[in-house]
Amino acid sequence: MREMTAPMSLDQAASTVGTLKGSLGVTSIVLSVVATAAPLSVMVANSPLLISMGNSAAAPFHALVAMIIMFLFAAGFTAMSKYIKNAGAFYSYIQKGLGRTVGLGSATTALLSYSFILVALEAYLGYAISTMISTFFDISLPWWVLSLAVIMVVGFFGYRDIALSSKFLTVALVLEIAVVLAVDAAVLFRHGLSGMVLSPISPSTALSGSPGLGVMWAIFSFIGFEATVIFREEAKDPDRTIPLATYVAVVTIGLFYIVSMWCEVVGFGVENVVAAANAHPGDLYQILIRNYLGTAFEDISQILVVTSLFACVLSLHNIVVRYQYVLGKYGVLSHKVGVVHPQHGSPHVSSIVQTLTSIVALVVIVMSGLNPVSQIFAWGGTAGTIGYMLILSLTCVSIIAFFSGTSQPSNIWRTRIAPLCGLVGVVSCLGISIANLPTLVGGDGAQVIAVAMCGVIVAAFGFGCLAATALKRMAPARYEALKELA
Repeated sequence: MREMTAPMSLDQAASTVGTLKGSLGVTSIVLSVVATAAPLSVMVANSPLLISMGNSAAAPFHALVAMIIMFLFAAGFTAMSKYIKNAGAFYSYIQKGLGRTVGLGSATTALLSYSFILVALEAYLGYAISTMISTFFDISLPWWVLSLAVIMVVGFFGYRDIALSSKFLTVALVLEIAVVLAVDAAVLFRHGLSGMVLSPISPSTALSGSPGLGVMWAIFSFIGFEATVIFREEAKDPDRTIPLATYVAVVTIGLFYIVSMWCEVVGFGVENVVAAANAHPGDLYQILIRNYLGTAFEDISQILVVTSLFACVLSLHNIVVRYQYVLGKYGVLSHKVGVVHPQHGSPHVSSIVQTLTSIVALVVIVMSGLNPVSQIFAWGGTAGTIGYMLILSLTCVSIIAFFSGTSQPSNIWRTRIAPLCGLVGVVSCLGISIANLPTLVGGDGAQVIAVAMCGVIVAAFGFGCLAATALKRMAPARYEALKELA
């Protein structure tokens, strides 16, 4: 097979497609990361699983451990950020330290993983909106119609400039955080400082249950972590803004979860909360809201869960779009995907591509007759998160490898010790996740589905590695150009 035509140089490509524009500060970037984490949705959907699968009242302790793991990861992540000059995030990090072949493998894995999570959330959100409309207006609408509407609206926001998305995320985020803080305040007011017992944040309570699964679900709650560096091209003073935003995001998210889960446990009672979580896995937090704030706040929370999920979908859409944008900008994907809108300064073609991808996936889901919650959300979210933790692990390894092989002056804590400790934490959670995957998936054929999930993630990584190898052989000029992605 003859050699493919050599592509434009990276500089030529970048000048042709343009550069993302924006002036995002620390606050805007932190809000985007926190919106991806979807605090209210975590309290509604994840906290019951943290408690029930952790099999103890130590949910806030598990959140503390997860925050420490992510903080350790952030030390190396931010130390290396000044050597990463594009929006490629984990892909760029891994390629910088481990080479182009592993880098491209990580890129395909990241794209697939986030796409799984995005489609899963779009399906779940359609279902949540359908349920809300039925509850308040007694009108029955198919969930998939509403999911389609969500995809189109998200596509519109993604097509426009990043400031528009940031403004929406700010409003949605402030409202959902206000509800959770109101619950925290109500629990604290009723029980008082003396009633905030310390056992939920003690290691002894955590060790009495299943701490590994508890920490695993807590790490799930930090997903979308690299949104800080994905917006590098749109940040003002990125060498300062990105590291600061990363640390602020990790600490803010972590403390929010620790305090709110502590209040949740105290609200139900340390002795009763595990039984309550097992009995009410879907509405545990709504019961807490009703008990402490009344039915009016419970109704408001149902609406804000929808806006929280929408904010999460929008943020994940922006992340996937920017992965595609970088790959297109530098010739891995079609250069058209890396085109920037002349007016909005947004990766509008990439946004259109992702919108169409979601629509096609939705059509397949509807035709297959799969349940949007128990199957699409559970399976897609789980598979995507397994891939996410694999990418986190590779990034830790890459950070250590990069600083071990460079003559650049570095802080040994940030470039060796902290990334290694973060790697141990993430790999431990990944191993626990894979070992318990059939339980996490649940239902008939769980073992087969679990193996298929792992197989798809491994296949995505292998495909990227093989693509890089083929590119090196058939189009060496293009393969050589890939190094500038780091």
